[in-house]
Amino acid sequence: MLNGALSGVRVLDFSEYIAGPYGAQMLADMGALVTKVEPPHGDFWRLTNSIAPSESRGFIGVNKGKRSISVDLKTEAGRAVAHRLIAQADVLIANYRPGVAERLQVDYATAARLNPRLIYCENSAFGNTGPWAGKSGYDLVAQATTGIMAFEGAGGPPRPIITTSVTDLSAGMFMAFAIATALYQRERTGRGQHIETSLFNAGIAIQYRPALSIERLDRAAREALLADLAAARQEGRSYEDVLAAHRRQGPVQSGSSGPYYKIYEALDGYIAVACLNNRLRRQVAHLLGVEDPRVEGDEFKLNLLSPEQAQAVAQQIEDTMRTRTVEEWCAELDARGVPCGPVRLPAELFDDPHAAASEMYVTLEHPVVGPIRMANSPLRMSDAETGARTASPALGQHTREVLVEAGYSDEEIAQLEQDGVVRSWQPAPAASEAIGGEG
Repeated sequence: MLNGALSGVRVLDFSEYIAGPYGAQMLADMGALVTKVEPPHGDFWRLTNSIAPSESRGFIGVNKGKRSISVDLKTEAGRAVAHRLIAQADVLIANYRPGVAERLQVDYATAARLNPRLIYCENSAFGNTGPWAGKSGYDLVAQATTGIMAFEGAGGPPRPIITTSVTDLSAGMFMAFAIATALYQRERTGRGQHIETSLFNAGIAIQYRPALSIERLDRAAREALLADLAAARQEGRSYEDVLAAHRRQGPVQSGSSGPYYKIYEALDGYIAVACLNNRLRRQVAHLLGVEDPRVEGDEFKLNLLSPEQAQAVAQQIEDTMRTRTVEEWCAELDARGVPCGPVRLPAELFDDPHAAASEMYVTLEHPVVGPIRMANSPLRMSDAETGARTASPALGQHTREVLVEAGYSDEEIAQLEQDGVVRSWQPAPAASEAIGGEG
């Protein structure tokens, strides 16, 4: 165990796949004692593209530095074990589907009663507020719904920015950051708290360019784009025409993992369908009337179909997906718990009701360019405020303020400025002042 900054901090990692485990791994890298609490079959990420029994590159890559305990939380005795661990822990990380944590009695309310000092960090696909609250999803869906996919593509159908799971990893980093901050706050208050973030919020927050709109420059362009999107859908024009006309040019990145984790063309746009286990793949296959022996059982076995047969299944899915609208498919898939979502452009997110409900955009006054609208912090903490109150500073905007706090006199600061040692920013004069005032 590392003798790091977080040595002595005990973390329980109940999460699976990427985001939660990656955040917990970051804490382990800082010296925390991280115990991964797994069900009897293990984290499902172990069973995806396994390189050895119950081991995969993906799982190994986001779980280093941890211990593992396998507990069946569906039993009373298993829950008693979990409760004892929770009572002794500092941090609990979870990413259960809605209702599961409560059913297993490892939800925040239960955990806080057992351990009021516990910091409970919860990640989900879309958070607990807004029209999409509780909706399931993986990184592919988050990339689609937050505009990442459309922004990064250069031609053809929208595709993931990169095969690395950017919203998963970003959410994990935000989780680790929030947990460390909450640990610091607990030192002062003695209280634990509930932390929440989501792949959707993280996906918006990491887009420092497309999630930034300078009002005096970008409003007209954004309005034109939204109008073009609406007209294209009404007139039946190709979605690619709109993308090509408006999005940033760059190389198209590829990356998908079979017909059950892919972007599909629907009747009026594109939809992301993301299935990372056979339970979900079976739902899609049954919905679309596809016979695919690979989705029976727990493991997706590629060798059950020849390449020609696999291509025929993929083509059948593609052809069927083109027969209905994105909204219709989302309704059908959501009803079956299948992660899905429409492919979105970043500009659509500024007025998106789910983003608004999540408070993911904030308008700030920049000292140079004026009002800007940009992504807010993706984190929500029950006992602390989150999010910036000011825009980024101009160069040297706070030089004098900082030097005064450090004990420098006005004369010393002036000499430092004169010698070129420090630089202080001054606001540009108003137009009337620049010409000597009125009259």
